[in-house]
Amino acid sequence: MNHPVVLIALQEFTLNRRNRWVSSFAVLFALLTFFIAYFGMVTAGYSGFQDFARTSTSLISLTGFLVPLFALMLTVFSFISNPEYLEMMVAQPVSRRQVIAGKYLGLVLTLLAATLLGFSVPGILISLVVGLEGALGYALVVLFSEVLGIVFTGCAVLLAQLARRRQIALGLAMALWLFFEVIYGLLVLGTTLYLPNAVLQSGLIVALAGNPIDIFRVLSLLVVGGAEFFGPAGAALLKLVGSQGVAVLIGSSLLLLWGAWPLFLSFRIFSRQNL
Repeated sequence: MNHPVVLIALQEFTLNRRNRWVSSFAVLFALLTFFIAYFGMVTAGYSGFQDFARTSTSLISLTGFLVPLFALMLTVFSFISNPEYLEMMVAQPVSRRQVIAGKYLGLVLTLLAATLLGFSVPGILISLVVGLEGALGYALVVLFSEVLGIVFTGCAVLLAQLARRRQIALGLAMALWLFFEVIYGLLVLGTTLYLPNAVLQSGLIVALAGNPIDIFRVLSLLVVGGAEFFGPAGAALLKLVGSQGVAVLIGSSLLLLWGAWPLFLSFRIFSRQNL
């Protein structure tokens, strides 16, 4: 295909594929996934590969920690490290929306390739040693992980448009990651302590919708089947809708919404910027 968006995306993917930092992340993620799958129950006196269900549950925290950070850093570096390349692309006979869409898709392809490598190698080993029981839940966790990465790729594109200087953009990216990983949970915890019981359930669901990492974790635990690990927000959502399938559908919709609005704002801002 000769569509400008496709050509820009393939070029972006090719450049990132040669990046040693991207390769290092893919290898590191695969090794960490392997260690979790093999040594996840060593404290219980058991060594060897866990099944897919236990591995999936153990991987949720690691994925929610690493994938957003990787997506933010990869995207911010791509947009900020070489502004002359972006200016050259804008000077070509393509629209600014096509430039942003092409770079975004190329970055998403890079993210998908790196994380899929990290999940697939241990997944193959688990299936050969333990079997395929729980493989569907594992596959859905992988899918939600990819969507989470896409969400933060869109957020990083927006940050790159708002902060043109590298130091500011990187600082904002780290602040955003730290906010959703740590600060948001502390704010929710402090707030819900003062909520009356009548509105506590609704407050927890609203708080869940405000953090894509929490949405990912609740969705992953829902599909894995770990009801005892849902946490208060996941339990409140399940109690409100009364069905695990409906809860997954609502959570998936919220995560997709998080992936859409930063990119929409990026299109509008970049179309009006004076490069």
